[in-house]
Amino acid sequence: MKVAEKSKFYKTKLLWHRIRHGLFLFTLRNALTRIGLDIAPYYWYREIKNGAEKPEIRDSFKDYELCYIGLDEIGIMNNIMGLTTKELEQNLSMGQICIGLKRGKEIAALLFVDLQDFVFKGRSFKIKDKEGYLLNVYTFQAYRGKNLATYLRYHCFELLENYSVEELYSIVSYFNTSSIKVNKKLNAQKLKLYLYIGLLKRYHWNFLLKDYSK
Repeated sequence: MKVAEKSKFYKTKLLWHRIRHGLFLFTLRNALTRIGLDIAPYYWYREIKNGAEKPEIRDSFKDYELCYIGLDEIGIMNNIMGLTTKELEQNLSMGQICIGLKRGKEIAALLFVDLQDFVFKGRSFKIKDKEGYLLNVYTFQAYRGKNLATYLRYHCFELLENYSVEELYSIVSYFNTSSIKVNKKLNAQKLKLYLYIGLLKRYHWNFLLKDYSK
């Protein structure tokens, strides 16, 4: 499969797509990071298993298959999310799970789940037994607009049962309106709102702006 994400004009198209879909502030924040200033408010969410109506795939072809993505296929994501094939393979070897949607032999969308504690922008997050951290949900360009990311996130719990995962958490940028809309569809629960400020990749501050449980 030719990966459209690696085509010559993809970055220009991506910038225009983000602005059209209300992601101007998200794009501006990314630009500021290039000069060493990172201002990033973000939500900490709990994904709710079966918390919404089952989403439908908007495609005349319905032959999508939910499956694990292994080391032999993960190279398709090389440098798409800023990670090399070697780094992706290392993550999987250390226990990260990749779940995807395929149509035929093509990977249409995928996501990753980490079962270990992790650090995000200088802040440590603890992952307990039967919990996981959802990250890097991605739909390939040729399959966008078909509701695949929502469908995949809803159904990924089915395969995660093999790992005894019952609860998923995720982080979403305050400026990423597209992901927030998906979370709304799935009735994901906002737990906390943080503000991160980073300077020159050397100094890191995290502030709790709101605790939605109070």
